Amino acid sequence: MVSDGGGLPFPPAALDGPPGPLDPEDPAVGALLAHLAAGTAPKRGSGAPWKRSSVPASPPVSLDRWRLLARTNDEALFGRGQPPQLLTIAVHRNPRRGNWVYDVSSAARPLRATRDGIRASSWRLDPTHEPAADDTVLRVLVTEQTFSGGQRADRRVLAPDIHLDADQLVLTLFVTPRPGFQAGSRNPETPVRIALPEPVGLRRLIDGALAELSPRNAAPQPPA
Repeated sequence: MVSDGGGLPFPPAALDGPPGPLDPEDPAVGALLAHLAAGTAPKRGSGAPWKRSSVPASPPVSLDRWRLLARTNDEALFGRGQPPQLLTIAVHRNPRRGNWVYDVSSAARPLRATRDGIRASSWRLDPTHEPAADDTVLRVLVTEQTFSGGQRADRRVLAPDIHLDADQLVLTLFVTPRPGFQAGSRNPETPVRIALPEPVGLRRLIDGALAELSPRNAAPQPPA
């Protein structure tokens, strides 16, 4: 699963092929349409009688090129385009009124791997401890993805995802977010030791946080 941080995580396969048709009668799609319509509505002229001008009609809103990426009973995520130019719009069901409303949009943000709803955090090798071929422990510096009020991620780094083959080692790290509101201060790096199932060898070390979609996931886009 991957996420741009703007809504539900979704499988990369959701971007495969041309978009399927969306049903305008679907309440979630209706919320998408309402938000798109609000964005294209013309601005009103001045209230002064001598400055008033005719307001042109709004252009019709189209669902072309929009696709459903993920959905639950109370949330939905729609997307248009392909990474790195993917635009997403999230909508949700209002728990009090039961209607669907716009939540948040995200444009051209990188897709990151997700696990249990947590986006992967980036890491780099600790420059003071370059790994040797026979090392079974990696020393890395982790930069938490979500805001943490400028606090390090000590004791919040989860068990990593490690994928090994003959040529490369892909390490993906996740950090449990701090509860409650967190100030948007820059997150410091946190030193972490990662135990490996076998020695590093001559493998290339790869940060698996950023999702690199293969060419088969990118469908040709019609001209705008």
